[in-house]
This record gives sequence, C-alpha cells and structure tokens, in this order.
Amino acid sequence: FIGITCSSDGHGRPVVRPAYVAAVHRAGGLPVALPFIATTEEAHALLDRLHGIVFTGSEDLDPAYWDEARHPATVLMHPARMATEWELSRAVLARRTPTLAVCGGMQTLNVAAGGSLHQHIPDLGPGHAEHSDPTFVKRHPVRAEGGSRVGALLGRDFGTNSEHHQAVARLGNGLTPTAWCRDGLVEAFESADGAWLMAVQWHPERMLDEGGQAHLFDELLTSARAQPHTPSHAPSRTAARCAAPAWTGSASAGPAWASAPPRRSIRAARSCA
Repeated sequence: FIGITCSSDGHGRPVVRPAYVAAVHRAGGLPVALPFIATTEEAHALLDRLHGIVFTGSEDLDPAYWDEARHPATVLMHPARMATEWELSRAVLARRTPTLAVCGGMQTLNVAAGGSLHQHIPDLGPGHAEHSDPTFVKRHPVRAEGGSRVGALLGRDFGTNSEHHQAVARLGNGLTPTAWCRDGLVEAFESADGAWLMAVQWHPERMLDEGGQAHLFDELLTSARAQPHTPSHAPSRTAARCAAPAWTGSASAGPAWASAPPRRSIRAARSCA
C-alpha cells in the first residue's frame, strides 16, 4: 500500500490527482488516497498501515514554519492540507518510511527536517532559469551527483518539467543534495543515512515515458516491498474521523522541535499538481 497525499478542492475537501495514482499503480503498487489529518497520532496511525508514501505537488507552505514573513507572491495550501503534509513529513523522517516527494512535497519535507526555502525564485535575480511552466511541456537541464540514487535511475544529465516559484534554500538535517539546475538551485535531495527517501523538484508523474522517470516510482515500490513493516503503536481511533478523499480528473530521527505556527486565513489557490 502506497499512500498519496491529496490536494484540496474549493471547500477544503481532499482530492487525489489521477496522475499520481496511475504512476503508483503502473509501478505495481496499490495507491491509497490519504485523508486530511491534524495530529501526530493520526500521522503514525496512517503510516502503520502503509508501506511507502508519495508527497504530491502543492501550493506554498506557510513561511512561518521557518520563521520568515510571508512573501507577497505566496499562495498557501488550505490549512487542512498544510497540517496533513506537515505531520506526515515529520512522521516519515522519524520512521524512515520509503518516501518519494514531488515539487511542493519536496519543499515541505525539507522544512520539516529543519531547512528553509527561497520564497520567490524571481527575487534571486536574472541569472536563474525559468521554473514556472503551467503547461509542463518545457524542459530544462538538470545534472545529478555521481553515485546518487537519482543519478543511477535517470543518468548524469537529463531534462525535466518545472512548475514552482519556491525552492530549497537551506537544506534540512540529514538530507543531502543530489541534483541541481544550471542556475544552482537544488532539484533533488536524498536521505544522507541510506534510508529510501527521494525528493524531486519536478513532476515525474507527468513524464513517465521520458528518460526513465517511471523508475522513481519503480524504486519506491522496490524499497517499500523490502522494508520490514512494523507498526509503531496500536492504531489510533481518531483516524476514523478524517474526511474521505475524492477523485478528480481523468485517468535519522525527525526534528522534535517542530510545531505548527498559528493558523491564518488562507485564500483559495491553484495546485501546482
């Protein structure tokens, strides 16, 4: 069972994106659309039942999580989704759950590990590549570190799509960068301690037939099958109250210091997924 985090509709209800479901199923996994949760207990209760997880693309994480004021270009995730992504990110870091994090999922995972983000790439200056293409058609070059998992799967040099305005700034604890765009921004990171954790800034679910991108999901499944599945504690009764996801479209210990910032009003936003 491979969990897939959900986007939210205009009413704050969880919605799973079909491209992620198809990618996991194609790799031989059984995709599980995850509900929105609110507590650490619920996060561990879900992970007790899963063999791996995919963190999907999202709107922005509140920069209060890394003690910065909000940039004018920030478009926040719905509060229910933000709480879910945060609690699950902290939990997978603590449990070493096989994890693939995509785009916004990569960014939240980095902050959960104690890192920070560049809030708006255009502010970094004209020397930075264009990273926002809502059509997902354009490709920009990425170079992987020799000996990294992503390099072994995709090669040293490859092209990716790109649809994001934020990027990794300070890398989180226990993470190592493994791929970069030509402008120096981190395009992928992995766990430094050998756990199967891979985070990529592009959207491999949208280019499965290009350059071996499907291998990212294949290797997630391989790791999930090999991982001893030992629940951390008895199932939580509170998980049953979570909202059920909807379907849309067509086919190293984690940081104990982290806590959610005060809730703020959040405007509706388009998902980068």
